[in-house]
Amino acid sequence: MTWGDEGGARHHDENAFELLAPLVAAATVRIHPPPTGYAEGEPLPPPWGSGFFVAPEWVLTCAHVALSGGGAQGGRREVGLTFRGVDRPVPGRVEWARPEAAPWEGGMWPAPDLALVRLHAPPPPPPEGPGCVWLSERTARLFTREEVAFFGAAEVAGQVVDVSGRCTVKGELGSEGLLRLGNEDEVLRGISGGPLVDLARGEVIGVVKGRRAGQDGGLATSVIQLRRLPAPAGPVLGVGDDLYQAVVHGHDAHHAERHLGADSGQPTWTDAQNQLPGAPGVLTPGQRVKLLGLLAALPPPVSTPRLDALVGELRGRPYEGALPAPRGWRDGFGLLHELRGEFAGLEAVLRYALHAATDERPYPAKPGTEKRLLEWVHAVAEDAPSLPRRVRTRLRLEEEARLARADPWSATLQPLDVDWLDAAAPVVRLDSLAVLELDSRFWEANGYDWRVCARPSGRNDPIDGATEVGDLRRPPERLLAALVEAFRRGDEPGSPVPLQVAVPYSLLQVPFDQWRLTPDGPTLGEVRPVVVRCTDPMPGAEDGEELATLRRARWAAAHEGRLVADVLDCHGGLPRALPERAALLGRELTTVPVLCRAPAVGGEPAALHRVMASGFNVILWQRELAARDPSCEHLHGSLTRLVGGGACDRLLESLWRMREAAGTAPDGVPSPSWMSDLALLYGEPEGEMPEEDFLEAP
Repeated sequence: MTWGDEGGARHHDENAFELLAPLVAAATVRIHPPPTGYAEGEPLPPPWGSGFFVAPEWVLTCAHVALSGGGAQGGRREVGLTFRGVDRPVPGRVEWARPEAAPWEGGMWPAPDLALVRLHAPPPPPPEGPGCVWLSERTARLFTREEVAFFGAAEVAGQVVDVSGRCTVKGELGSEGLLRLGNEDEVLRGISGGPLVDLARGEVIGVVKGRRAGQDGGLATSVIQLRRLPAPAGPVLGVGDDLYQAVVHGHDAHHAERHLGADSGQPTWTDAQNQLPGAPGVLTPGQRVKLLGLLAALPPPVSTPRLDALVGELRGRPYEGALPAPRGWRDGFGLLHELRGEFAGLEAVLRYALHAATDERPYPAKPGTEKRLLEWVHAVAEDAPSLPRRVRTRLRLEEEARLARADPWSATLQPLDVDWLDAAAPVVRLDSLAVLELDSRFWEANGYDWRVCARPSGRNDPIDGATEVGDLRRPPERLLAALVEAFRRGDEPGSPVPLQVAVPYSLLQVPFDQWRLTPDGPTLGEVRPVVVRCTDPMPGAEDGEELATLRRARWAAAHEGRLVADVLDCHGGLPRALPERAALLGRELTTVPVLCRAPAVGGEPAALHRVMASGFNVILWQRELAARDPSCEHLHGSLTRLVGGGACDRLLESLWRMREAAGTAPDGVPSPSWMSDLALLYGEPEGEMPEEDFLEAP
């Protein structure tokens, strides 16, 4: 049986529900109001919903359950939890929830509708205390065609009781990881937040979201959406610096410890999976839990792009799709389930473990961790006598080559050079972009279509798209979530992927660099380069052969030479007319035109279009967003620092760093007004862009 086999339990198989139900019940919790305000012995208030332990101290539930109480205390939302071994609610706080609130009173909470709750104090360990569910490590859309089970608590006849049921997964709802559940069983009120279990494989694949109002069945959120947890804001110096890694590492360490502690006599998820027909693959459940425990002891991968490159080499293709990309060693391992063939799966797993043991680290691993993982690789290879000799030889040679590098296990990433202007090379990489494409729906007021893709190494990976109506100064949550995913697929430590916003000419004045991913977070322009590309009219769309050649030559020179700023519309602090077309065409190839004067302060209304039509695809100009000093003195004084000394990568980095400095200036120090209005057009000439493969808006 290969890893890709979707085989499940049949009538003659072991009763999977009987095996798994006690393990799930031991991990399921009830979410109550905070444990304050009611006296000892007083009846407990009804629970808001259900949840389940995914790691010691960590409970996964729905956002609409965890935030049912509304207000926050001290900046953190408080809840109470009851579970096995605890009769009275114990305090916990909501460390993360998406979304933070319903879009309107009584409306359905949009995806992902997930929340993570952390207990104030560790619960007692099993068997007295709760266990943890086994989360699927696979990256799949629907996971299974077989029967699934759901668990939680509901109020029946005035009493809160534990409830379970069985149904099937019928399909998806939208593109954000919502699973449609069949109507084979009733999803009672209160079960929201409980686990959805694949009975054939013995793993939790989703979080029950609730009933579908006025319709049959229910909804669940795929556990893959947990990868939407925010990326660390700063350097990763320990597993606690990344909330996602902390939770996932805690999950795998817990199950490895439970499996190895066999003398406890208590059944484990690994024991149950050993008896299920759908669980075995190229690794036994015991081998798998031990491998994931060893991977959990490692520092996380340096970045998602590097993890994708490793897994892509083993799978023969990179990760693509709308589902969140892999973030941790566990996620990369899960992608190898798709491999088929007698030896392909095992060879890929062993090579993957070998690479994980010898890969670059964001911080050093504990002594002996990598050695233990390599010993596991050797032991599994030796215990698989049917593994071809060529595979064993390749593993040995590959390990020797990787260990021959200069002290690979002590090599960690160097901190980013603070004095960025004097750095030897820019940290901005132009081979990867996050792209947001916007199209106005001119027949509908404030209507627009949007699409987001990641563009690593020139290819397009569509992520999400939709039709919206609203003010572009306040982008919708779904669009922001798609941007977060695109950034994660391209960001490297200290080198964030640039955002390119492709818009028609009428939207070039929108301040996309001032968008915020969270209400209290920094602007996009403060944390990464943000540029725009004009799509209507497309610069170069009406070029003759001579102008097209000039445009491509300028684009190449801008990425190879030393750029020079050329202020076109003012001189000596006063507006002046733009040069004639012939003069614009005759500018040096490395020229970056600068437009200081918006129409309100003496500029030509069509100045930007005239410059684009003269063969320029890299242009700096000032929008007119707010009242500001009409003088360009401060901008002129900064142009050498901003533009001079390098090619386009340096220009993008300089603009980003200036925005970053302006946004992080101490209180009382005003940021220069021209910085908030400055925009950079950076758009490839026709023929330089990869073929578009965006998602179609619904």
